[in-house]
Amino acid sequence: MGSTRRVYKKCTLKKKHLTFRISILIKLKEVQIMVKLKFIIRDNVLVLRISEGKQRYYKSVKHLLKGNPNIERHWNSDKERFSGYAISCAENNQALDDFKRFYLSLIREYPELSAQQVAQYYSASKQDIELNIEASAVNQNSEDSVEAFLKVVIEREKAKLGCYFENYDKLLKKCRKIFKSFSTLTFQSIDYDKCVKIAHIFAKHNGYTNTTKVFRIFLGKASKDANVSFTISQIGDFKFKNYNPNINEIDTKKPDVLTPEQLKTFLNMDMDKITPAYRDRKRVELYYDFCVFMFHSFFAPCDVIKLKYKDIDRQDMIRVKRKKTHKPVEIPVNPVMAKIIDKYRGQTKNGYIFPIMDDEKEKEYKQRDYIFKNFGICINAWLKHVGKELGTDYALYAYVFRHTAITFALDNNIPISYVAMAAGTSIEMIQKHYYNGNNPQNTERLQQVFMCAAN
Repeated sequence: MGSTRRVYKKCTLKKKHLTFRISILIKLKEVQIMVKLKFIIRDNVLVLRISEGKQRYYKSVKHLLKGNPNIERHWNSDKERFSGYAISCAENNQALDDFKRFYLSLIREYPELSAQQVAQYYSASKQDIELNIEASAVNQNSEDSVEAFLKVVIEREKAKLGCYFENYDKLLKKCRKIFKSFSTLTFQSIDYDKCVKIAHIFAKHNGYTNTTKVFRIFLGKASKDANVSFTISQIGDFKFKNYNPNINEIDTKKPDVLTPEQLKTFLNMDMDKITPAYRDRKRVELYYDFCVFMFHSFFAPCDVIKLKYKDIDRQDMIRVKRKKTHKPVEIPVNPVMAKIIDKYRGQTKNGYIFPIMDDEKEKEYKQRDYIFKNFGICINAWLKHVGKELGTDYALYAYVFRHTAITFALDNNIPISYVAMAAGTSIEMIQKHYYNGNNPQNTERLQQVFMCAAN
């Protein structure tokens, strides 16, 4: 009898201990992820509630729904899903799952963010910070309003994991600024002649090519949207490129390059002192090494970021095809490059030399090469500060180091054929864009040659 009591007592203690451990784990999870997400109905509109304690923030999702489903009848608040009787239930449930996953991944990646910061993270302006239930009204009125549908496109792009909405946001701001009657522009009025007028307005301002490219893609989205009364056939065979104000101009602009003094200063910069405003010094060091590697390899940013250990052979030669031209290149790994390669060995994924790309994570994003493009935005933002320290007369950006490498090699009498091969481009392109006729060394050498002719 006594032994039975002891066994029962031990089981009870184990059960209490297990219950206590489970409660501790639950509390730890609550501590780690304080921000909670839940779809709710607010003011007869389906929204995503982002909450933390008593803080509440909301994101409208009506613009994601197809077929205008009956929320009151077919929405299951416990499961946070539409029932099988709802219109387009499978598509709408999937859209909601994707939208929620968009913010959930943000919370998991940055658990230190508050509910307010999570809600504001993907906002483009202060107007987007609060609940944008107005998006539902915009969606209803977007059948013929160009401005209203452009707002809807921006919200849709924000909702996609790994997509950029900035180009559409810039287009909206630019159109509001340069079109006096943009708020009244309708899709019904857009035809061949209207596009000619729009092209002439765009041509009066900088960035014609990029602006018209984004606007044409936007028209394509409108043509495919079931809720917008517009078809691309309305504009006929109109092409914005025919109205480019620079269509007949010869591009005489030379690539931006660092001067020998600026290059020397950059290559000898102190990592502890460069861009002190950046707290993440490991990130700064990665940016710096990335740029140094570009200079020593002639590579463009996309070539460096996609470079793998398997691309280096036993003779310490990098043998790859350039991403842009698909031309094969052979570059010897010099001591500077070797040091950088060894520094990040063991820190990378999927065989990449630099710890930037992650193939599995890349699959989560809708936009192709999202990780690379996002890295490009970050490094170029950092280089703007570096450019100010170096005293460049332009906003420094990553591609400058490829330009500088080619120019530096030519100025130091490396044969143009070898430079073209190493850079993965043609001799004609090198002659057209990179020949520096104003180089002081070439000018002095030319003068000396002709002065010696009389002697």
